Amino acid sequence: MSLAGENGSGARRTRARKRAAEVHNAASVGGRRPLARVLLVSCRATLASVAGPVLGSMDAAVESVDSVDAARARLGDDARPRVDVVVIDEGMPESIDLLREAAQSEPALVPVLASETPSLDLAIEAMRCGAADLMHLDDTDEAAHAARGSLALAIDRAHLAQHRESRVERLRSVCRQLNTARQDITSQVSGMCNDLVEAYQELSGQIDQLSLCGEFNGVIRQELDIESLLRTALEFILAKIGPTNAAVFLPSTSSDFSLGAYVNCDIQKDTLDTLLDHLADVLAPRFEKRPGVHHYETRRETAEMLGADAHWLPEHAMLVFPCHRDDECLAVVALFRDDRTPFEPGAAALLETISKLFASQLARIIHVHHRHLPKHQWGAPGDGPDEWDDFDDLDLAA
Repeated sequence: MSLAGENGSGARRTRARKRAAEVHNAASVGGRRPLARVLLVSCRATLASVAGPVLGSMDAAVESVDSVDAARARLGDDARPRVDVVVIDEGMPESIDLLREAAQSEPALVPVLASETPSLDLAIEAMRCGAADLMHLDDTDEAAHAARGSLALAIDRAHLAQHRESRVERLRSVCRQLNTARQDITSQVSGMCNDLVEAYQELSGQIDQLSLCGEFNGVIRQELDIESLLRTALEFILAKIGPTNAAVFLPSTSSDFSLGAYVNCDIQKDTLDTLLDHLADVLAPRFEKRPGVHHYETRRETAEMLGADAHWLPEHAMLVFPCHRDDECLAVVALFRDDRTPFEPGAAALLETISKLFASQLARIIHVHHRHLPKHQWGAPGDGPDEWDDFDDLDLAA
């Protein structure tokens, strides 16, 4: 099995980081260049006899193995100190394969091929397989001098590769830190943008609500009798939510409800009066003590709400809300239309906004006309309970 195949790209990166850390640590102690570790791969004594003395004089750490399999195991062992240079005896079986694998295993490992019979063809093949040099195995002084030059060049190349890997690893570390910081900043900016969008939407909704309140209050503020107020309020509501049937039911002194105003959109006229009388008797009392806007979007929901009286409003959607002032129900408003053209989602919110203004103006008019009390309890303005005294100068637009 090849070194590259055995360890994979992930293992190569791990060794590269380890090698870079070793170089950095060694260089940081006294500024001294780290020692080179050289692996000699040969089953003969010739390589050790030629390269050993040279490497010893260069203060290099030398290891020897006698087989290609042992060399592969040593080069792939991440638990042991790194190998900077591997010198392979060309006379061993699979020496060229080991040379190619060593060159491909990691960039900082420098392979050298040693041969007793070097040739131009062998040198070309060795260079193509990734060898840094082709060393002549001979015991002559000339060969020993050449071997010293080859090994020194290989060690210098290994040191240069280690330095380059150390820089690359530092750059990778910085890039990882920058990427982490970028992700953090992106997350924070995204969160701030979401917060700003939510705040803008909330503020926009509040501005729209205030605008709606001001508009509605300006319309109804000048109405000083109940009939005009009901008509104006219904006109405003229909202008906002579209054509619909609408009715306002007012409580009487007998605790019953009677029709105060209505708008007919699609109800047959011959059944309209009967329908409105029935809604006054059945629908209005059910919502007298149920504050808020109640939305029934489908005929099924309307039928469940009306129960046995559902046949009076078949196939209709409804919006119903009471108008309360000081826990007293002053009116019940009902809007209903064919559920094939349902109310818009914002219709209930619109009615929720204007219902309090409508109730306040209705209470103000009732107070002025003394219609909330039996006749024998009518009194002059200002004689009533303190909670009514502020209606004369009430400023709803604020």
